[in-house]
Amino acid sequence: MASYPILPEKLLLISLKMYFTPDQTLTYLRDLLNPTNEIVHPANKDKLLLALIPDFLTIWPCAQILKEYETNLPTTTTTTTTTIGTPQSKPSPTFLLGAQDCFWESQGAYTGEVSPASIRALGCTIIELGHAERRAIFNETDDQTARKAAATCAQHMVPLVCIGEVTAPGPIASQAVGQAVTECAVLVRAVLAAIPDDAPVIFAYEPVWAIGQPKPAGVDHVAAVVQGVRAVIGSRSGTARVLYGGSAGPGLWGTGGLGCAVDGMFLGRFAHQIEGVREVVREVEETLDLV
Repeated sequence: MASYPILPEKLLLISLKMYFTPDQTLTYLRDLLNPTNEIVHPANKDKLLLALIPDFLTIWPCAQILKEYETNLPTTTTTTTTTIGTPQSKPSPTFLLGAQDCFWESQGAYTGEVSPASIRALGCTIIELGHAERRAIFNETDDQTARKAAATCAQHMVPLVCIGEVTAPGPIASQAVGQAVTECAVLVRAVLAAIPDDAPVIFAYEPVWAIGQPKPAGVDHVAAVVQGVRAVIGSRSGTARVLYGGSAGPGLWGTGGLGCAVDGMFLGRFAHQIEGVREVVREVEETLDLV
């Protein structure tokens, strides 16, 4: 039987939204994978994983580039466990591919929608769900996001669920944190109720008011909200990772930053240049104690 993907200690996920042409996307991916660019130090590949989330049209060519890249890597294996508890060995992933959305059914008369089964067949491991832009533009709801998360897990992929409060924090920090956690908790609980307890899940905390802004949310605010979100998640058999997004980029992780609070970052436009990705990776690697 198929097994769920194993999530390493730290994750850096990059969404291209609808900014790149197909040619730009493929060039960008090749640059990320180019050994001469050394985006991730070889000693850290088991603890720090990158994932690219392009538009739907470029998933297949990206998957072909990744396939070619992985065939040229030294073989390493990771022991995992299937859904029926049988240990298996499989190649350790070095780079993951994701999709920006899916439908909650695997097939049927749903014109214009994209099946999670098809996304998995193309080589994806992660599906991004519930982004604030989809809520604002397409009126997506918590229930729809939870159904999509369940459909994602049914295909043994990992749902990447975007959460975050709408309103910017007020002057009283404790009230702002409490309000943010309360807003986030609604979707967190809906998703956890919809997916198997042993399924891995990623929550990307992206305050809506911080998306697309020159600066991210304050470190203290993010750390406190993430702590609250972890309390809502509680104990479960499946891995749950909490990342930060929302104008995330270089300079946010290191000393006095988010490195001790989150499990990685969900990067947008600040990572659309290779040098920006390298800077963030180096900041994370400094906390891994492996380089």
